[in-house]
Amino acid sequence: MQFLTGFILALPWLIVNGLDGVWQFFYVKACVDPNPRTAVNRTHSGFIAFQVMMFIFGFALSAVNLLIFRIYYGAQFDSKESRPSAKKWALHILVVFPVMLFFAVMPAFGGWIVVPIAQNWAWNHRCDSYPMYAILDAKSTKDAAFTPNIAHFYQTGSSQSLFSFSVNSDSSSDLWTFHFRELDAPQTTTAADRIPSLQRVDYDFVNDTLTGTCTTSASSNSSMAVSTPCVSGSFNPTDWLSFTLASNVTLVNSTSPASPRNIFLRTVDQEWSFSNDAPSLILDTVDPNLNTLGQTVLRTAVTKRGDCTQLKVCLNGIDGVDGSVVGAEVMAPLGLILIRQADYALQCTGRRKNSN
Repeated sequence: MQFLTGFILALPWLIVNGLDGVWQFFYVKACVDPNPRTAVNRTHSGFIAFQVMMFIFGFALSAVNLLIFRIYYGAQFDSKESRPSAKKWALHILVVFPVMLFFAVMPAFGGWIVVPIAQNWAWNHRCDSYPMYAILDAKSTKDAAFTPNIAHFYQTGSSQSLFSFSVNSDSSSDLWTFHFRELDAPQTTTAADRIPSLQRVDYDFVNDTLTGTCTTSASSNSSMAVSTPCVSGSFNPTDWLSFTLASNVTLVNSTSPASPRNIFLRTVDQEWSFSNDAPSLILDTVDPNLNTLGQTVLRTAVTKRGDCTQLKVCLNGIDGVDGSVVGAEVMAPLGLILIRQADYALQCTGRRKNSN
């Protein structure tokens, strides 16, 4: 009977702490696996409010939990019993105290403790089911002015970079170029559908248009390369990031022209670019007739723990299209994501943009 009474009295306390645990679960998930969005992070401002309220409530709950345990220990050890038994001491040291410590710390600091652990796991494993991934390594405020913003490309399961691209702009910042930088692995050991023939994408932010240039072999018996226009299209860089592309990108070792393809892409969620956070999105194909989303072409994973300048992106391409994982449907959006990551890298490492 005494146990039942104690359980009934403790039940509201257990429910409140359990609900706080659910609150923190959704907070951690939104931090390290934000896409597709849920009610918690449907808007960035809404998630900030959710986060602030969670920590305020968590600190208050930790204080209440400490008070409850102080009262409990007072009842157990401040009594007239001169010397508590060894069994009682062992029970409280090995069981009660760890439980007390958990309930005192986790409501207030659980988010800060769990997020880095989950972030590290997501960095290592979020792209495991994708054929390739890219690490966008943007310049920080501590880097020299000539340091480039680079995208390194990897085959999933390997830590050896295959090749890299970099992004730069003209003096007006309205014209940007995402272009091939170098091969990081021998071309003879890399499959042809993992090396891009699309080696330059030019973005015009005045008209929101882009063009792409491919470099392929001049002929099957020639070591000479020829560069030709192979992509054109438009994009919407604001809410609901989208691309409309006309592409005849072919494999890098191909000498015959590719069949033209029309590609329509759109993000799953409205917000994807933020002033105080890294780009975060899932980009899918779109059926232009039904306006419905189809296959995921790429998605962002997380920034690297302890280095906000690095963002990992999982690359998929379109099934059934040779070389799609390094085709226009991947490379054109990725350059734009790197541009936004470069903005965030400067912000998160200390530079603030001039309001003028």
